[in-house]
Amino acid sequence: MHQFNEHHPEFEGFSAFYNSDILPDLERDELRRLDAMARIKKNLIGIAVVTLAALAIFIYESMPTVTYIFILAIGGMGAAGSAKYVMRNVRSDTKENIVGNLCRFLGFAFQAEMEVSPRLDQFEELGLVTKNYGRSQFEDQISGQAHGAKFLLHEAHLEKREGTGKNRRWVTKFRGQLLVIEFHQKFLGRTIVLRDKGWLQGKKKDDMKRVGLVDPVFEKIFEAYGTDQVEARYLLTPTFMQRLVDLENSVDGKNIRFGFDGGMLFIAVETANRYEPGSMFKPLTETTRTQKILDEIGAIYDVIDGVMKR
Repeated sequence: MHQFNEHHPEFEGFSAFYNSDILPDLERDELRRLDAMARIKKNLIGIAVVTLAALAIFIYESMPTVTYIFILAIGGMGAAGSAKYVMRNVRSDTKENIVGNLCRFLGFAFQAEMEVSPRLDQFEELGLVTKNYGRSQFEDQISGQAHGAKFLLHEAHLEKREGTGKNRRWVTKFRGQLLVIEFHQKFLGRTIVLRDKGWLQGKKKDDMKRVGLVDPVFEKIFEAYGTDQVEARYLLTPTFMQRLVDLENSVDGKNIRFGFDGGMLFIAVETANRYEPGSMFKPLTETTRTQKILDEIGAIYDVIDGVMKR
């Protein structure tokens, strides 16, 4: 029986659930993975033969060195693309099996793919993410209740087209987690906390005035603004600020920023892609991939537990 580190009270009993509800499907999909690996190897051999034949022709024609580099790059991209295409269904099914069933075990709802973000306009309005982007992608929405608080979490990738001519390309403006936590109280005003950008930031932001933070350590990292100075100071205690910094570290993120508005806390933190099943070149039944996702979802409990302990 596989045993996991059930490091939150809510995770108690997950090991038994994994063995009864998740493992059988992983064992079935492991056979599909091995079949896909065999097809990938055949494709790689074919791509290698074509690439080497093209190199031989261009060497015979004494083409410039840059041509050989180009041929190798095309071969490499073809190999990577072929592997990704062949393994795509196994990857998506494995993700749904592990993440989807884990969320079901915890009483959460999980949606792997999304067309729109349900709260993006509020993040934009608070200035936590940019409004200046040309295309967007959203995935991995998790919602439910944790420690008595309703929450909604999903990943977002916002890009803008920049440059001219051959240098025109899509540039990432935000990639990370967007988390909304619903409090059991309404706020009198609006409070936001952004990263300190030095002299570039003014003393006011829209209808909000700058709020001085008690701890000089956080004063150097963040800039706070609020419509109600008293409420803002009540909310932004050194203990609370430290919990948000701890959250940033727990998800291996950076540039965390957040805001209180209308009884909800909005948190944006830049992170790498999370809630993914991991390498498809390793057995699906390896428990490390499931433990990793278990730990990532455990961070949800960590942050909600931290911010609700006011």
